[in-house]
Amino acid sequence: MASIRLCAAALAVAACSPLIAQAGNETVFVGTSTSGNIDPFLFADSGTGLIRAQGGNTYTDNVTDAVWADAGRNLYVGQSLQGRVSRATWNGSTPAWSAFYSPNPVAACYGLGFDAARQLLYVLVGSSSNARELHCVDANPTSPTYGQNLATTTQLTGVTRERWELGVSGNLAAVPHGFLQAGLFELVDTNPTSPTFLQTVLSLPVPGLTGGGLTLASDVDVSIDDQYAYVLYHVLGVGGLAVLHIPTQTWLDLDPTPGQQNLSLPLTVPNRMALSIDRSFSVISGQGSGGWVARVNYDYTNPSATTVTQLAIGTALPNCNAASLSPDNSRCAVSSTTTFLATPSYLVILDVQTGSVLQNVTFSTGWNVYTTAWQDASPTATYTSYLAGCNGSLGVPTLAAAPGSRPALGSTFQAIAGNLPFGIAVLQLGLSDTYVPLDVIGMTGCVLGVDPLASFVLSGPGSSATWSWALPATASLFGVQFFSQAFPLDLAANAFGFTASNAAVGQLGF
Repeated sequence: MASIRLCAAALAVAACSPLIAQAGNETVFVGTSTSGNIDPFLFADSGTGLIRAQGGNTYTDNVTDAVWADAGRNLYVGQSLQGRVSRATWNGSTPAWSAFYSPNPVAACYGLGFDAARQLLYVLVGSSSNARELHCVDANPTSPTYGQNLATTTQLTGVTRERWELGVSGNLAAVPHGFLQAGLFELVDTNPTSPTFLQTVLSLPVPGLTGGGLTLASDVDVSIDDQYAYVLYHVLGVGGLAVLHIPTQTWLDLDPTPGQQNLSLPLTVPNRMALSIDRSFSVISGQGSGGWVARVNYDYTNPSATTVTQLAIGTALPNCNAASLSPDNSRCAVSSTTTFLATPSYLVILDVQTGSVLQNVTFSTGWNVYTTAWQDASPTATYTSYLAGCNGSLGVPTLAAAPGSRPALGSTFQAIAGNLPFGIAVLQLGLSDTYVPLDVIGMTGCVLGVDPLASFVLSGPGSSATWSWALPATASLFGVQFFSQAFPLDLAANAFGFTASNAAVGQLGF
């Protein structure tokens, strides 16, 4: 009965918040970095190729990256020469541009990462390539500090950095040294509840890249489960891909030759990489003769069986760049530019399985088309902790998604409550968060972090119990958030006899 009430409430929320784009026809934004202050931009339908808006202004000058937020209603754009992050409010046909965040002092903004669950925007900021730090900016439109810097790293300055990526979970950012033969691959903790928030928590040399040669980090990524990190690079144009197992700090052996080797790419000058949500494959774009797009299929059990397949696109893609995947991971957007400032640029939508060209959109002359960004009207399913629990007989109780489980529509989501003295807990669910100290009822040091709408009694063997939720495959539920917290029975912990786990927020999606 509680599940029915929760689904009905979620449907009501979705009905009040109509999506701007239908799943399968999300808007794709294209940004360029040419010269002057009128660099061209493009908004186009991914399903039809219809151009919704194009032009150029100071807010689209020297675009380094872009991310969609708020179910496709806001687009954030990083700018280098302008030294700021701009915002386009999107109504489905027209962008309304404005300045969103300007560092003080003004400095170039390279690359963006959006933590959708916590509504935090990360940007790499610095006046030069070896003086850049990550800024954590409030991107919650209802917050009184919206558009303000909340925190900044202090350990990244001193080496060249440019290409970086925030993991989908929002917990880790890969921020490598730009010249890998002289530096390291590094991970930064971006979980605001962590004691090492915005500190470098892992620093390792990429194997085989400590010798001579100009080795450039083209792109990086982190899997949604925070288990793997990926480094795309090239040495004087010859491409390679290294994969790190984060928990063991071990680089995978991606080549059957004895010894640890990275994956050699048979195509030259790799530019950008996009990782699938289930981390089963990446799509990589590159230059070379006529440009290329390849699909890397990962085998994590037998890493040397990982394969690279060039997609047979059937058309040249000169200066191919800006690879990004659709929310359902079935299509890829890349850019192509024939000659410097001489001919139009192209947005090309490809089928990631066959390489078939689904859309080929021509737009105003541009150069350095580094950015394509898919609208998030059909967002990724995530489940993230946002409030610490309180101490009990077995330590602090925990609440987390079961390994490999996410609240994806059409699947059964599972969350596990742990550190339960009697294997029993009450799970509270709601559609909003709160912060209510529970000292008054005898739960000293505990906080209620969920505005309760439904309750479930969980029980299991030992010290853990699992909650399962069969989610309908209903498009109107995309983007709906739910909040949860477990309250274990713990008679020895306090006068009330219960403790509280961390609270977690889930977002329904792919």
